[in-house]
Amino acid sequence: ELRNIVDKTASFVARNGPDFETRIKANEQGNRKFNFLKEGDPYHAYYLHKVKDFIEGKAQEPDAPKLPVVPVPGMQAALMPAIPKKKLPVYEPIILKDPPAEPIYMLDPPTISPLELDVVKLTAQFVAKNGKSFLQTLIQKEQKNYMFDFLRPQHGFFQYFTKLVEQYSKVQGHHRTQGNVL
Repeated sequence: ELRNIVDKTASFVARNGPDFETRIKANEQGNRKFNFLKEGDPYHAYYLHKVKDFIEGKAQEPDAPKLPVVPVPGMQAALMPAIPKKKLPVYEPIILKDPPAEPIYMLDPPTISPLELDVVKLTAQFVAKNGKSFLQTLIQKEQKNYMFDFLRPQHGFFQYFTKLVEQYSKVQGHHRTQGNVL
């Protein structure tokens, strides 16, 4: 019990400063439970150590034990828990009837180098902007370039590329319709 009182007091003194300790000494002069505040007491070294730990953030706030209320003028607000003045609204839990829709614009990129991923993404953007004729021309021009192998339907990244083209087309189509408003 005494250890809990020491810990709690050390916590308060660390938060509120040495003036708080002086006030406790003055108010609890005759109380033996607060003798650890005196320099000759065997628990005084432990108390100073705990104050230092609380100041440095090494110690955790003590939980369950309650200190006797120390009437200190002006410090009542610091010791008492804050009482909300307004009643907080109570929210009903949201119960989903249907599962949420799949994200439209999220794709997990394949495991490829950042350079290759950039080439795939940029190519998909250009194809979305310029259409299938651009894609056909690109396939013919870059037929022997290994960086554009993903344009072949047999390639492992072809499906990822086509999904990106679809998504970029949706986004660009959305911006075109919204662009007139801006």
